[in-house]
Amino acid sequence: MPLDFASLAQQCAPQIPSIMMAAIVRVESGFNPYAIGVVRGRLLRQPSNGAEAVATVRALEAGGWNFSVGLAQINRANWSAYGLTTENAFEPCRNLAAGAAILHDCLTAARNRPIWRFDAQAALLASLSCYASGNFSTGHRTGYVQRVMNAVARQPPLASSVTGTKPIPVVPIDSAIPTLSPRAPSADKRRPRENSNGVATVPIADPKNDPGDSAVVF
Repeated sequence: MPLDFASLAQQCAPQIPSIMMAAIVRVESGFNPYAIGVVRGRLLRQPSNGAEAVATVRALEAGGWNFSVGLAQINRANWSAYGLTTENAFEPCRNLAAGAAILHDCLTAARNRPIWRFDAQAALLASLSCYASGNFSTGHRTGYVQRVMNAVARQPPLASSVTGTKPIPVVPIDSAIPTLSPRAPSADKRRPRENSNGVATVPIADPKNDPGDSAVVF
């Protein structure tokens, strides 16, 4: 996941564990803040910036489409209840805060059901279904609940961006790099080692961060 998501979740959605919000966002949007999911339709491509996303939303509204937007894929029907508008719905913090509030409301409703009052795990699974569909059962049938829980299981624990941070140690130059005499004949013959292509090796991206599991059709 993006390195700054944990901090964003802690700041904007503190009532929900960051690892759960990260799993939901991975499934919903693949961490794309401009993602738009159209019900019974699909965009030819996803917006590449905020202006394009807003323009697309206005066109969808004019066409009477039902759609969800942003990191947490907030459906347009919920915008007014959670303070979102066409202009601010794509702001990462606002969008994530709305998603966390929806999930929290779903979780509260699930816990108030007698069958789940003393079963925290069942209440959580029901709340995930509620988040995706507005009820406690559809998300199970569509596989949404399982996809989110699979995303949770695949994620490493989120480390706080502040707690446990360690300073980078310093190494004295004279002990790390021996000083060569200007007259040493081998000094101007030494060259840095290169790989077989004569260039530095580029780190390979971590496949765990691949947003290919998102629900949005790209």
